[in-house]
Amino acid sequence: MDFFERQEQAQKRTSLLIVYFVLAVVGIIVALHVVFSLVLGYSIWDAEGFGMTAVGVIAAVILGSLVKTIELSQGGRAVAAMLGGVPVDLNSTEPSERRLINVVEEMSLASGVPVPELFVLEDSTINAFAAGHGPGDTAIGVTRGCIERLSRDELQGVIGHEFSHILHGDMKLNLRLIGVLNGILFLALIGGFAMRMGAFSGGGSSSRDGRSGASVGFAFLVGGLALYLVGWIGVVFGKLIKAAVSREREFLADAASVQYTRNPEGLAGALAKISKFSSSLQSPRAEEASHMFFGSGTGDSWLALFATHPPIGERIERIAPGFDIVAAKAAAEVPGPRKLPPGSFRAGGKLAEALLPGQPQMLAAAALLESIPDSTRQCVRELHGACSSVFSLLISGDATVRDRQIEFVAPAARGEVLKLADQNAGLSSSQKIALIDLAIPTLRHLSPDQYQTFRGMVKKFVDADGQIHLFEYTLQKILVRHLDLYFSNESGAAVKFKSVMPILPDVGVLLSALAAAESGSAGDKDEAFRKGVVELLVKPSAFPMERTGVIQLAAFDEALNRIAEASPDVKRTVLTACGAVVMSDGDVNDPQVELLRAIADTLDCPMPPFVHVA
Repeated sequence: MDFFERQEQAQKRTSLLIVYFVLAVVGIIVALHVVFSLVLGYSIWDAEGFGMTAVGVIAAVILGSLVKTIELSQGGRAVAAMLGGVPVDLNSTEPSERRLINVVEEMSLASGVPVPELFVLEDSTINAFAAGHGPGDTAIGVTRGCIERLSRDELQGVIGHEFSHILHGDMKLNLRLIGVLNGILFLALIGGFAMRMGAFSGGGSSSRDGRSGASVGFAFLVGGLALYLVGWIGVVFGKLIKAAVSREREFLADAASVQYTRNPEGLAGALAKISKFSSSLQSPRAEEASHMFFGSGTGDSWLALFATHPPIGERIERIAPGFDIVAAKAAAEVPGPRKLPPGSFRAGGKLAEALLPGQPQMLAAAALLESIPDSTRQCVRELHGACSSVFSLLISGDATVRDRQIEFVAPAARGEVLKLADQNAGLSSSQKIALIDLAIPTLRHLSPDQYQTFRGMVKKFVDADGQIHLFEYTLQKILVRHLDLYFSNESGAAVKFKSVMPILPDVGVLLSALAAAESGSAGDKDEAFRKGVVELLVKPSAFPMERTGVIQLAAFDEALNRIAEASPDVKRTVLTACGAVVMSDGDVNDPQVELLRAIADTLDCPMPPFVHVA
């Protein structure tokens, strides 16, 4: 199952959630109407009474959902804060935190996802979660017990599980689920408040109007009790919805983690240790996010029907049959994965089939991370260093342009930018893009005003020589795509195109640019372009465009932004065609890596590094 198919399924699950939600609300309205008709003495068939009940319930549900949705609008970091998570210092020297950072960075580079924000929950149990609106707005939280009690391989298995939720679009559904269910729970909260008001009204009345006060108090008590009980009926159905949505995804995330790491014993060992150390969190708000956790965050459900996670034994049996659970509880640290030497990597197969990371990508990511100097990596983990590193990657080799660019920088920071420019001059495109990914979590700590200033500075650096180069374009596309969405809390482009036909000219621009970046002869470039067109599965007469022979970035950007408004299925077709072009000769060069990364980020499709394929 590829990335886009999972996106389509996520959208279908969202539609199913809406159906369940509507049914639950209708059920609550009917139940309350029956209770109120019996208490207040009007007919069950009274349309006016039913209408008033319906309006009240719908208003309460919408208000409750809206309040929670606004609370979670900041994405993953809002969920982490809700659960008591503390941000991890990326410069931390604490061994367990340092290992966590390294594992997450490797997984990020292997999957083509910017490094998520990291949070630690000060809890001795073993658990983790991923939350956010999408790959560019993600937080991963882990418990203290998770990073201190698991070996590196076990921790990598857990992080791989969470990255599966990131890559497969599960997080947005999880956030929506919290908001929706809060709307139903809101009725129970109103009911509890009404019961307290009823008790107060009944007990505080004077003798003259005691009968009236008692009557009002009784009405509040009965109405509040009805709201409370019916509200909890909605919560019960909400638990069923969470369980139905979550359990199967946990199996899929386990399988994906094994696919990424090729180490089922690592994930199985982490699951086995849950049975020893527990995964039940101390946070009073763990129930709200119970469907997000790696293990059950609220303990085992008394009724399997309400369980958000499958039994531990069944999860282990699916990924590692015959695994020795008893021995795994005391497993010691094992050596990390073998590193591949850094260098250029060869591509093979269709791009759309390689969009989920596997062991080759994990090894390549580890090698890529290791190939970047420690001082360079350390620099992007500090706010001023991250900004200076981005500027340094844009410094021109032309002395005149370089002097113009450095004037944009504050005098105190000019020396650092120039030093970093010399230090980073020898990095390949893959290394530079990896450095940008590593810098993004740090840049998220800019204030909104600081980000706008930083964004303006990047544009000045790019515009300094009056033209935009391919790497400059890619760098801007990565930063703007992820940081703009982060600071604006937007969810990306709406779907306008459900067929490739309306955007064929735009697709032609992309294929032409990728073919122009080929290293071979003009004939090789034409052949690469033709292979891309074939993957579109359209009649040749429907695609009359010819290869332009050059990379026209202005036209490329306009075309790419239109394609970003296509459905996931159309994006899959486009990306497959792009893959056919760049893999025509089996090699992917730096310009193609840069173009593909710009395409992948704009289409909200993480792109793993290219690796040797047997």
